[in-house]
Amino acid sequence: MDFANGPGLSRGEQTLVSRFARVLRFNDFMTALMVAATAFSAFATWRTAKVTNLLFNVAERPYIGVLDVRLERPGMTWDSAERSALTGQKDNDAHVIVDCRNFGHVQASDGVARVQVLIDGRLLPHQEGSLSTNNIGIVSPNVPHLLYRFIPLEVFKAVLSGKSRMVVHVMINYRGPAGQAFCYNELMTYEPHSDRFIASGGSDRCDGEIY
Repeated sequence: MDFANGPGLSRGEQTLVSRFARVLRFNDFMTALMVAATAFSAFATWRTAKVTNLLFNVAERPYIGVLDVRLERPGMTWDSAERSALTGQKDNDAHVIVDCRNFGHVQASDGVARVQVLIDGRLLPHQEGSLSTNNIGIVSPNVPHLLYRFIPLEVFKAVLSGKSRMVVHVMINYRGPAGQAFCYNELMTYEPHSDRFIASGGSDRCDGEIY
């Protein structure tokens, strides 16, 4: 209903009513703009908080990985009989050394590492003196955690000569400071020409999938 043109109003009163109606409509429009601005501000605040939390989670979490993998045949440092009695290893056994590190800035907890050695696609049988699973527990930043797997001499020679292909599969499960579960899976293949292990697949997924 148009009150400005209502009966019984003088021209001056009609003009006043029209101006008042325009003011009300303008106030309604400004109120709608303020509501929209408040909604956009709330959305922007939510997005900022989400991005900030994501950046914090990325920066303030442990990152466990492999610094180095070496294939060695160490020299004897004590009597052969004593060594065999303590480790169960033959004098000529070589070993794979996996150097695991936490490359993040905060420590990890509940660390469990598994190292498998595959020769020509077949899992190397477990050797006495080396654990198939290592409970490494707390992993502080940049502290070495060395894992060993013993290799029979004949396998060692075949790998060095390039007659056999060695792949080391490193699997590590650990938790962050807030209890989040993280995983590390890496395949390292020995390259006899360079005498080094090179990355040949990996994933940070906890379902065991390797790419």
